[in-house]
Amino acid sequence: MSSGVASQLNTYRIADFLEWNEKKQLILNPDFQRRSVWTEAGKVYLIDSILRQVSLPKFYIRTSIDLTTRRSIREVVDGQQRLRAILEFANDKLTLTQRAGDLAGYRYSTLPSDLQEVFLNYNLSVEQLVNATDNDVLAVFARLNSYGTTLNAAENRHAEFQGEFKWSVHDMAAKNAKLFEDFKIIGLRDRVRMADDAMFAELYGILLQGITDGGEAAIKKLYKAYDDNFPEKEIIEANVQTVIDHITNDYGEILNSPLGRRPQFLILFGAVAHALYGIPAGGILDMPDKKSLLPKEEALQGLSTMAAALEADDETALSKPMYQFRQASKSSTQRIASRRIRFPLIYQAITRA
Repeated sequence: MSSGVASQLNTYRIADFLEWNEKKQLILNPDFQRRSVWTEAGKVYLIDSILRQVSLPKFYIRTSIDLTTRRSIREVVDGQQRLRAILEFANDKLTLTQRAGDLAGYRYSTLPSDLQEVFLNYNLSVEQLVNATDNDVLAVFARLNSYGTTLNAAENRHAEFQGEFKWSVHDMAAKNAKLFEDFKIIGLRDRVRMADDAMFAELYGILLQGITDGGEAAIKKLYKAYDDNFPEKEIIEANVQTVIDHITNDYGEILNSPLGRRPQFLILFGAVAHALYGIPAGGILDMPDKKSLLPKEEALQGLSTMAAALEADDETALSKPMYQFRQASKSSTQRIASRRIRFPLIYQAITRA
């Protein structure tokens, strides 16, 4: 079968998988495991998706016939963690948590009968690899990886981490979709690749650690640091939302300027957050004192001056601070060297002297 792998696309109910498992016709082969073991949060999210009838990615199963028993054997080679979670829930070994919203506290046996029926009749899309060898299966995975889009850093984080930090960031990004729709801080194409999650993780990081070096490595450290335990979850969510609401309500018109692009929005967020709550110094060497915010019109005037500096045709006519701001905005905006210049200037524009 080296020239190709025979495959069939079918759909089967979860009830079918449960029956196969009871009859020992279902094998979960750990040799083909491609991801780390899921946490409880990841399992709950999957079951919640099933109960709400959200589509799941396709499963890959190697199907063969046991010549002695003359029974079909189905060996799961991709989708094992999803199937393990399904079996665990079906056997009352998983209780839904707050991750499942209004379904929190339910086990399979305590679900209303209509939801038990939804669960059992949920269709799983299955690509059956008929009588495939191990090499055949590996060849299929190689083809999938060559046809598909390689996961970016944000997508890899979403797959790797399953703690409350990841889910909080993900939910807040979804809750604030209008922020991106109205002001285009991140475009739709990048949002599809989870750039909105990455930005919200940075907003969380600003409240937790202050203005620091940015970039994917720094974001991953945040996910790792708070994956097991995120006790600040509720207050961080509330404060992030308050800062965003203040920016959109008072400074919304400036978000259609270059100050509304992600690199500047992050610093504007940090400036407002420092005025409202006080944030850690992070990488800012001379952190300004916490001050009260200026009235809307005065703050907008200062921010408009900064936006104009970014769009000026003749930068030699700019004041020294605005020239420095413009130059720092041209450099690597993720690096702390740029942020050390931009943060104090934006903070000064929106706060009382």
